[in-house]
Amino acid sequence: MPICLLASLLAIASFRTVGFRIPWDVVVAVCCIAIAAMLQNDWRDRYHDIRKHKVVASEHPRAFCGLVLAFWAGCIVLITLVTTGNTKAGFVLAVLALAGALYSETRKILFIPITLVSAVSATPALLPMAYGATRGKPLLLFLSAALIIFGRELTKDLEDMYIDKGYKLTIPLVAGERESRVLAAVAIVTGLIAGATVSLSVVLPATIVLVALIRLLSGEDPRRSRKLLDGGVAFIILILIITGGG
Repeated sequence: MPICLLASLLAIASFRTVGFRIPWDVVVAVCCIAIAAMLQNDWRDRYHDIRKHKVVASEHPRAFCGLVLAFWAGCIVLITLVTTGNTKAGFVLAVLALAGALYSETRKILFIPITLVSAVSATPALLPMAYGATRGKPLLLFLSAALIIFGRELTKDLEDMYIDKGYKLTIPLVAGERESRVLAAVAIVTGLIAGATVSLSVVLPATIVLVALIRLLSGEDPRRSRKLLDGGVAFIILILIITGGG
């Protein structure tokens, strides 16, 4: 599941769990920021990603760079519009945008890229606090999402570890493949436990995620495990949106 979709759905779910009206301008801004950050990362990694058969950015670098700049310009407009209605929400979005822009520039610093993408992608869960919500559920949802996304990003680093050497500094390259699989599973399980404290309705769809983790620990291709993981996470978020965390 693309991070832009995950972040947007997470924002919606968080507003639903606290019983607040969903500010759709904020949701659109979150999605735009996530897309801009993803596109910037694709442009920054355009030559590295040729080995993954992703060639659009490398074959059309100027046009792709223009697309990145256009999305960031759109983010600035959206953040400005949100700020006129709610200064706190606008500030949170501005911080998200800054962190998203920095993500692609930190690839050789251990822990920083994966921590940034986990925190940035999970931060939409905190947005209801800008509208007066108490900290309880948003903070727990943020913690849950950050841990699950951390584990998910580890599976991507596992998938790319043999082409990342010399270009990026990732946990699998430092700690090893087996240890990274275990760390990913521990992070995700801890995230599921935090999510269950928000609502017990996530327990059933969480079994899909647990199956994905069993397959990951058994040595399955991280990409295949991640597809099942994404399906389980999407199911969990949709359950939260439908039930409102009740």
